Amino acid sequence: MAERNSHLNLRGFTLVELLVVIAIIGVLVALLLPAVQAAREAARRAQCKNNLKQMGLAALNHESTQKFFPSGGWGWRWAGDPDRGYGLQQPSGWYYHILGFSEQSAVHAMGSDGQPSLITAPQKSGGRERVRSHVDQFLCPSRRSQLVFPLPSSVQNYHNVNRPDVVARNDFAACGGSLSTFQAWEGPEPVAGGAMPNPTVGTPGKPLKYAPYTVGQSVLDSNGNEIPQGNGVVLALSETRVAQIPDGTSNTILFGEKHVPLEDYDASESAGNNTGWDQGYDLDLNRFTALPPYSDANSNIRSGQRHIEIGNGTGPLGALEEFTVFGGAHPAGCQFVYADGSVHTIVYDVDAETFKSLGSRNGEEAVNNNL
Repeated sequence: MAERNSHLNLRGFTLVELLVVIAIIGVLVALLLPAVQAAREAARRAQCKNNLKQMGLAALNHESTQKFFPSGGWGWRWAGDPDRGYGLQQPSGWYYHILGFSEQSAVHAMGSDGQPSLITAPQKSGGRERVRSHVDQFLCPSRRSQLVFPLPSSVQNYHNVNRPDVVARNDFAACGGSLSTFQAWEGPEPVAGGAMPNPTVGTPGKPLKYAPYTVGQSVLDSNGNEIPQGNGVVLALSETRVAQIPDGTSNTILFGEKHVPLEDYDASESAGNNTGWDQGYDLDLNRFTALPPYSDANSNIRSGQRHIEIGNGTGPLGALEEFTVFGGAHPAGCQFVYADGSVHTIVYDVDAETFKSLGSRNGEEAVNNNL
């Protein structure tokens, strides 16, 4: 039999066919990428929500133990003192108050010297390490991954902590109310000789820790300086009890995401984003509902199109005022935990009056929580 040679015909892709395949793959990637990004954002938003949930639970445990919600602290030049307990006598703000109820007791104890009446070298050195220590729960994963930032030279030294090179930032703020009555307050001055001050003053004839913080009343510190007031749950030197929330804990914002413009994520000089979580009452830790929440991605807040009452008049929303508002890095809205521990997402275009009413604890407004 004659041998017959068989030939296998091999044919490769033409250049046109290859380009078509590449184009199809590109289209598929373009179609899938938004879905992948949306899934990642959903996961980050869920983590942010859980962080708020845990902080809300910590605040409720604090209230159950101490019989009042976490205090706003003394002022921005004071960090925590582990030996001074909670409330009126604790210099640092609400973040520090909830540490011991958030499985962060080791961080809370940094700088303990057993001397509640004195500012000592061990307290100042240990406190320096604490203000440099980041807590994952205090950050929104949608905003930034950097954990510590340089402390700007323009920020004055702490009274009771050695000056740190970096500070651990935070992405959430307590609600001071709906009035936006914020004024910068450094807190009481240390007593000569390194002794801690003992703030016990309040409205006339009434201890400060039971003060209703009614608009128009003057609240003074031990030096006679007026301190911030408000109608929210967390205020300077506050010890707000459940009975002082007649609007109801389910109708009153406790903590929420604070607004930080995109261009200021890494900036250290911006008011409301230039220090860290371990300090007293300040725009870094406290915001108001006088304006609706604002998206970090929307920089129109600098344009002067929105206004807020500051003092006795109105004016463009400027560098300071923009850091009195809540807001977030999420596309549709930002998240809040109420005084009952429930977490809610509030859209950026929420009705202004409705949102404003959620910030006050005693406004007696009718509130629709279906936002």
